[in-house]
Amino acid sequence: MIKWFNQIRNEDFNLVGGKGYNLSKMYNLGVKVPNGFVITSEAYDAYVINHQIQEKIINIVNSEYSGNEKSRLIKDLFIKDLISTELEEQILFEFKRMSSGRVAVRSSSTVEDLPEMSFAGQYSTYLNVGEKDLIETIILCWQSLWNERGIEYRNRNNIKSNFSHAVVVQEMINSKLAGVIFTANPLTGVRNELLVNASYGLGEAIVSGKVNPDQYTIEKASGKIIKKELAVKEILCRNAGNGIEYVPVNAEKKATSSLKQIHIQTIVNESTKVQDYFGAPQDIEFAIDDDDQLYIVQSREITSLFPIGNFIQDNKLRAYLSFNTVMLGMKEPFSPLGFELFSQMIPTIINVMTKRKKPLDNSFVKEAGGRIFPEITYLLSKKFVAKQFAKAFSGNDLPLEGTMNLLIEQHGKQFTNQGIKFKIPWGIFKYGFSVMGDILKANRIPSEELFDNVKAIGDTVIENHKKQAEKLGTIEERLQFLKLTMNKAFKLSQKQGCYCTAFINISKINKILAKMYGDRFNTDPLTQSFPGCITVELGIKLNHLAKYFDAEQIEPTKDHPKVRELLSKFGHRSTIELDIGVKRWSEEPDYIINLIKSYMVGQMYDRNLADIQKKAQKADNLIEKIYQRVKADKGEKRARKIKKMIIDYRIAAGIREYPKFDIVRMLAIARKVMLDVGKSYQAEGLIDQAEDIFYLKIDDIRSKQGLKQIVSDNRAAYQRELLRTTIPRIVLNTGETYYSAQNISSKSKILQGLPLSAGIYEGKVRVVFDPNTSKLQEGEILVTESTNPAWTPLFITAKGLIMEYGGPVSHGGIVAREYGIPAVVGIPSATDLLKDGQMVRVNGETGTVEILD
Repeated sequence: MIKWFNQIRNEDFNLVGGKGYNLSKMYNLGVKVPNGFVITSEAYDAYVINHQIQEKIINIVNSEYSGNEKSRLIKDLFIKDLISTELEEQILFEFKRMSSGRVAVRSSSTVEDLPEMSFAGQYSTYLNVGEKDLIETIILCWQSLWNERGIEYRNRNNIKSNFSHAVVVQEMINSKLAGVIFTANPLTGVRNELLVNASYGLGEAIVSGKVNPDQYTIEKASGKIIKKELAVKEILCRNAGNGIEYVPVNAEKKATSSLKQIHIQTIVNESTKVQDYFGAPQDIEFAIDDDDQLYIVQSREITSLFPIGNFIQDNKLRAYLSFNTVMLGMKEPFSPLGFELFSQMIPTIINVMTKRKKPLDNSFVKEAGGRIFPEITYLLSKKFVAKQFAKAFSGNDLPLEGTMNLLIEQHGKQFTNQGIKFKIPWGIFKYGFSVMGDILKANRIPSEELFDNVKAIGDTVIENHKKQAEKLGTIEERLQFLKLTMNKAFKLSQKQGCYCTAFINISKINKILAKMYGDRFNTDPLTQSFPGCITVELGIKLNHLAKYFDAEQIEPTKDHPKVRELLSKFGHRSTIELDIGVKRWSEEPDYIINLIKSYMVGQMYDRNLADIQKKAQKADNLIEKIYQRVKADKGEKRARKIKKMIIDYRIAAGIREYPKFDIVRMLAIARKVMLDVGKSYQAEGLIDQAEDIFYLKIDDIRSKQGLKQIVSDNRAAYQRELLRTTIPRIVLNTGETYYSAQNISSKSKILQGLPLSAGIYEGKVRVVFDPNTSKLQEGEILVTESTNPAWTPLFITAKGLIMEYGGPVSHGGIVAREYGIPAVVGIPSATDLLKDGQMVRVNGETGTVEILD
């Protein structure tokens, strides 16, 4: 049950845990690591089995106790007196082989220090431990597996079983200096910089936050210090007679640099060796003794860095835009096949809109973290173009403009002077003229007939697409059908978009009324309860269903005829509906059923339906009020013109969601085609289930080689990326990330974002990452990264909205105004800063969120 570092092999990970495994690898590589041994997970497992406490642990974890109480009860099950005599004697025998007689005792969990599960500091470490306290300290390490943070972490990562705990016992270094090395800058993401924190004494002072360390930013290649930030180091941590103690730093050393140049060069050399060995940027803890010898005492992968492995590295500065969040309002990753399908959309858009003679392929569209990142270096080579691009798309994501301007300010000269030149795509003017014909044609149709025309256009294209899908034979035909789907979907959405151009008239309406009447008319009601809006229709139907089931006193089920009727129209949708790899509501209707049930609680459906009707009536009343006022002041002709402009705007706004609705209908057809491929591959034994086909890329499907392992690897990567809560708007090929132009202090009581929908509301926060598992209650404020049309039913319940990504014409912005709830966007890491149950005031006029408790 004990293994020294030199005895640990590649297959021993589950015996020695993440920390023990990494230390042994470095030790055996020749890195200066203090020698030691690991009390393997077999010892922990044997203790749990021999004392029959596994069932007790499970019962406590699944109980209704608080996290703190769960932790305390489980820890009480681990007692020093119950450890076996044989194990105790073995540990003490090996300990006596340590030359110093003093050791560091470190927890080493089998679910810690993994690339996908690095969560520093959740388990315990004890320093300067002697023989007398060694066994007690080991028990304390076992107990720390059940720290409250550890329980919460595993629960969040859905780790229910198959984990254990080892303990590292390592020679204690009596360090005069210690600190942490990040082999990529975690503050900016830049990969060619080291960030080093250092101070006097043991590293515990830094890790515990009891001292402000010196901070050095170092260029890896040269070892040159780019930036040095010296702190006033008031205390240091050192070995005591037993354990550690904190003492004041000598006055003359407080403000001087803890590290000398000799230390810096050693840090660069050793940390580079460690990173090269592990093949990824590392978070390394180090200690330097009185002889200026540097020791590595811990190393784990930095998991917070956004991946850049697929970006071009050619000594030019290249920039990539998050298409998922900025354009699609989608924080989640795509499945591998979903990525391949949707990444075709971007070159399709460019090729159609610029009428290129030589069409672009999707080679400039890169995958990072399962998300779509098209390269925008070409646009950034012309400052004016880049700024106009950001301004144009700030409707989708308001903070994009500020973020882009910050990027230009910091790197604009390099983008302009590296040989990449922007050329005007003259074909876009031809495209503009061709579209004008469709717009003029649509403008000749009476406004009350527009919606029927849009639906008819969509139905025709989709019916033809279905017929084509039914005729497909070979695998290759089906793969080509995927590419054709996105091409057709974009062209359909462009054609349908010509029927709702009056949507942009709201600003014109506001200017006219403001010029004539100042602020007499509040036009907010005009932006709510749009007639014919497909997402509003879904909300109304769900509430009617809730009313029906409540009145009949029956449980809503997926097989009920009324639910099946709803799914016949909306079943192609999904909570991540732009990814064909995600099941549709028709396949997995639990979300719909749960929504119906939630609206039944306290007859919420009556309030929801009344609210929708009230807002529609309020809009109609305002239109009539404006008409009568203008008629009285400017005459019948002028009044009719303004009234028509308003009605046309509201109809167009209602239509605007429909092209997206039809895109998703087409994706549902493509999903069915690929599920058929999945079923045939399953029958051949190539994959385990039909759904696995979405975890393969097109070349994998063609090759038919090693598919089960590829599916397993890709599914694991996809599940990890689902847990990523913050996505940068722009990423450079150096690793530098741009999340926002704003810096928000976690200690501030007022968070400044950007106004998205007017109004002020005070209420409790509910952070939602997945609408399928949402616990949003009536009257709460919805806090999330971004939303898409499948989230719309939650807006009926929410009374306020806070988003990290979004803009006036994004889904969240449109629906917030539609339902008349205040909304704020652009608060970086809002989902981390705000907690469930917190009272806040959302001000959709100033763009602020005030924390009230």
